[in-house]
Amino acid sequence: MTSTPIIRHANIAWKVFRGQPVTLAALKESMLRMSGDHHGNLTERTGQLYFEQVAAGGFSSQPAVPALIKKWKNLFEPVLRLSENEALRFLIDAGKCLELMDDLFTDHSLSAVTKMVRGASNDIATYRPAGKLRGWSLNLSVSGTGHYNCIRRELFAEPGDMVLLSPDAMYDYRRAQHASHWTHDWVYFQPDSRILDWLNWPEVGPHIYHLKAPDADYPAIKALFESTLDFDPLADSRSEALLLNIIEQIFIRCARFSAPAGSDPTDSRITNAMNYINSNLEKSLTVEDIAQHVQLSKTRLSSMFKARTGSTLISWREERRIAKASRLLTRTTLQIQEISKQIGYEDPLYFSRTFSRLVGCSPRIYRQSRQATVNQFDNAILKS
Repeated sequence: MTSTPIIRHANIAWKVFRGQPVTLAALKESMLRMSGDHHGNLTERTGQLYFEQVAAGGFSSQPAVPALIKKWKNLFEPVLRLSENEALRFLIDAGKCLELMDDLFTDHSLSAVTKMVRGASNDIATYRPAGKLRGWSLNLSVSGTGHYNCIRRELFAEPGDMVLLSPDAMYDYRRAQHASHWTHDWVYFQPDSRILDWLNWPEVGPHIYHLKAPDADYPAIKALFESTLDFDPLADSRSEALLLNIIEQIFIRCARFSAPAGSDPTDSRITNAMNYINSNLEKSLTVEDIAQHVQLSKTRLSSMFKARTGSTLISWREERRIAKASRLLTRTTLQIQEISKQIGYEDPLYFSRTFSRLVGCSPRIYRQSRQATVNQFDNAILKS
């Protein structure tokens, strides 16, 4: 059988999931194809990280892997007999499998450019339940159109759109179905206290923020994103500091146009109200309770909060409760009734209705479709 680049890449990926030895050079080449047009410090750094995980059995031991192996084994073993079309389909399945895995690299800063092209091996949704990552992600769309599902709304990202995703965000994103491709620059980072002070962008979903760069600012912002690709934070602490400095520059430039209309982003009382709600999700706080805590009238607090977030206090709290519920549904075996109580809903039926309204499916269906178990992955992948 003729061995084309995509078949060789599929064979390398197969060995990774089987826990078989591969060279670092082969793994890096495979990563380039799996990620489409990823480039920047991602391939070099993450290649080494992947290599370490392969050596330690980090991929083959993941719960989603057996279903992948079961589906494709007869085309890889004992003799490789993949067609190029089958190799592409395997790589798409492998990409879905990676999205279901526990995140293996969340302690490291990354920056890259990703291009998703219709039908390519990386043309899949990136899904994150709330709380899966420990850092923040900042994406800048540079061409084509991306689609974000933010619970509160859908967002179609065009060139100049920036989306900021906090560790507590629940979301998925992909190439928009009507678009032939989507290219976005992105950075993943652990913000220090200075950067946290500037993360007051307009919210489009729980812990998800969006800004559109004005035409006059877009070239400079894009240049800053591109400059992050010059540094390898894993190499030394100086590179890490330089990368964070560039990220600071991005947020400083964005601060000139990031404040929601009619709001005062420096008003600590609104931030205090948000923190108070987040710290007491399990309690049935009223608007009056929150207003008293921040020493504002109910009317004044409601007005300022709506101007800052675009949402009412109660709706904002519901979204965060549901985001927390998604994390508990995905990462624990707690009963749905117990999760309902933990996030402040005494009535499990009301919790289920609220969850369904915001997410689009019941808590039970969400858990079945999202939790990374062998059977759930099998259902998702074998029907594709």
